[in-house]
Amino acid sequence: MGTLTADCPRLETHCPHKLATSCRLTSTPNCCACADERPHSRLYRVYIDGVGFVQRGTRWQSYCWFCKEFWNNRLLATDPPLEASQTRIPSIPDQTEFLERWFEFHQGYRIVNAADGTEIRIAVIGEPFHDVSPGLLPRTVEELRAGRPNDASRPENRTRRRRLTSEEQRPQGPQQSIEDALDSLLNEISDDDIASPAPPDQPDQPTLEQTPAQTPAQAMNLPDDALNATETNLSNLRLIRARERLTRVFGTREDVQREDYESPLSTLYNRAEARYQQAEARRATGDTTAPSTDGMSARERQNIEEQILWGVLTESRSAANQAGNQSGDPTEISNSTLDALVARITRNRRIPRPPSPTQTLDNPERPPPLTEAQMTKNLACQVCYVQIANIAVVPCGHMVMCQWCADVVVPVRHNHFPARPSKCPMCRKGIKQRFKIHTAA
Repeated sequence: MGTLTADCPRLETHCPHKLATSCRLTSTPNCCACADERPHSRLYRVYIDGVGFVQRGTRWQSYCWFCKEFWNNRLLATDPPLEASQTRIPSIPDQTEFLERWFEFHQGYRIVNAADGTEIRIAVIGEPFHDVSPGLLPRTVEELRAGRPNDASRPENRTRRRRLTSEEQRPQGPQQSIEDALDSLLNEISDDDIASPAPPDQPDQPTLEQTPAQTPAQAMNLPDDALNATETNLSNLRLIRARERLTRVFGTREDVQREDYESPLSTLYNRAEARYQQAEARRATGDTTAPSTDGMSARERQNIEEQILWGVLTESRSAANQAGNQSGDPTEISNSTLDALVARITRNRRIPRPPSPTQTLDNPERPPPLTEAQMTKNLACQVCYVQIANIAVVPCGHMVMCQWCADVVVPVRHNHFPARPSKCPMCRKGIKQRFKIHTAA
């Protein structure tokens, strides 16, 4: 699918990207990027199946297909390369140069100023826009003959951008790692800051070897401000990770504030309550038939089997307690309990499952086939009786007139609407429209 705005005129109310992106927003003259009022961020929320909402998306991923394809191609064609987190769509990367060349192909000519000040129009001819993806320039006739591919690596599609302020302030040398920073910090500590061993005349003064409970940070005498800053950063990092985990499980604040929001905990307890009610209902009715497991997952079938086994164990335990009150032989109690359990499980396994209906694509309520005589209908016109009735009227739906009789009884204007008030010759209801029915030969 290419660019669909080749024949659309350029209006003053249009944003610069409206025609170049083929934006599908019809209610506004702006494209998706110019109409987006969200604050800029490095990452945007996206939903991943099995994970939830995570901050891994881009700003233009929720735009229409054409705008999303436009910005994907323009980001790939930016030189030097630009990461998605560094963009500020639609201003960064700047597309002014690309749009000027695109509109030259759109209008079909390029204006060149001569030395004497006159304007000369040079024809610009390229491949049809419906064969060009949004964000790319059409290929010329020479390029089409040479078979050059039209992608982001094509020199005509490349756009040279200015360096960002953050890139200019970035040091040219390699960045210092955490290990190097710690080594440099240790080297800056003077020998006077580190506690030295006690002199001979003061044997009671503790040394570093005599204080095993002393922390490494205290041994190096690091500043308290640095320790507090490190602890603050760690606590902030833990808080951010905890918020991300809560967002993945329960959703964002907007999701929680919706009227149809349902907590995962509520869903969990509702399922457990439903299973408990089903087990109680089967226990109250005395139904020993195993519930149907057709269409259930392996986890659901396992839950049902565990419920049945738990019910058998409960009944066996109550029977054992009653027998224990009457007899004190533990061997007989255990044997009777085991026999009852085995008999119950064997009986449940031998019960045949009800046959499941065959799954077909047809409606199961379809009646049996009709005979040829029942499917034979008389389609003679009920007005002239010499032509086939092929005109149906609405809203009653009767098809009782041929085309020639319908022109007399129900004359129409604009192909379907009656020119004057008319009634159906079969049921005498008012006619609102008429249609011609084409039957199979």
